[in-house]
Amino acid sequence: MSESYDSESATGLLDAVETKSPPLMDSQTGSLEQALAEIEAEAGDLVKTTKQVMASFKKIKDAAKVGDLVKLRKLLDEGKAATLGLGCDFVKTQERLNFDEASYLAGNDFRQELLTTAQQMGVNLYEHDGYLFSYPVLLKILHKERAVSIDRMRESRLRPSVLVKRLKEVQNKPLRFKPQTFLEMLYTAYSIVVAGRGKHLVGKGTVIPLLELYQLLTLLPWQASEYTRQEFGRDVYLLDKSGTITTKNHHRANFHASTGVRDVSKTLTVIAQGGREKTYYGISFVKAG
Repeated sequence: MSESYDSESATGLLDAVETKSPPLMDSQTGSLEQALAEIEAEAGDLVKTTKQVMASFKKIKDAAKVGDLVKLRKLLDEGKAATLGLGCDFVKTQERLNFDEASYLAGNDFRQELLTTAQQMGVNLYEHDGYLFSYPVLLKILHKERAVSIDRMRESRLRPSVLVKRLKEVQNKPLRFKPQTFLEMLYTAYSIVVAGRGKHLVGKGTVIPLLELYQLLTLLPWQASEYTRQEFGRDVYLLDKSGTITTKNHHRANFHASTGVRDVSKTLTVIAQGGREKTYYGISFVKAG
């Protein structure tokens, strides 16, 4: 009453499917968006096939319950073929994600795919200094974590169309940046630096490099990783754009460009709202009249 199960042939069939599958992320196989769309479609087919296999198993159960051996033998053969077919289809779908995710995310292809997808979806997205910027949002790829950060919020949904849609949602939210608070923080740091050079210089318009203030604001090692130079530059731009220039104790801020400064490591370059670069060097405060 028993039938031997040819496990070796079944395993060999699955192994053959595995060895035939091409690598996913090369110039011939397309984009992450395309691969995920294919997995999504194939997973939908697998759900339908699984329902059919489950229905087949129910028929096997019913035939065994009443002892209809002729029907049972036929259903077992059909169930075996359907189960093997389902397994092979699953392996094919699984192999679509057969690539080094961290390397792909760390390379240029994923960045370029995001830029292309954003353009197709009507979202202005620019690459600069290791970040992707879509005013006023900063996106950083965390390839080791297989995630991105959007304004320091971790996001693990990496399908390009989904990410760009998420960027659009964040852009449409009210701006969390508070220019007056940031200005007061800059003024406090500025006053400390200027006082160190001579208290008589406070309020006299002495120009201090913005990166010197950034170093003071991120004095502790963990602070620089939590508040990056790129985020600081973005906030300087947002402050400049806001037109908020006067502190609560009536000192007026002035930003200074990099004219005459040859060392780019001493300047802050950001991507402005329209996509053009804007460079800052220093800031000064004078007592308002």
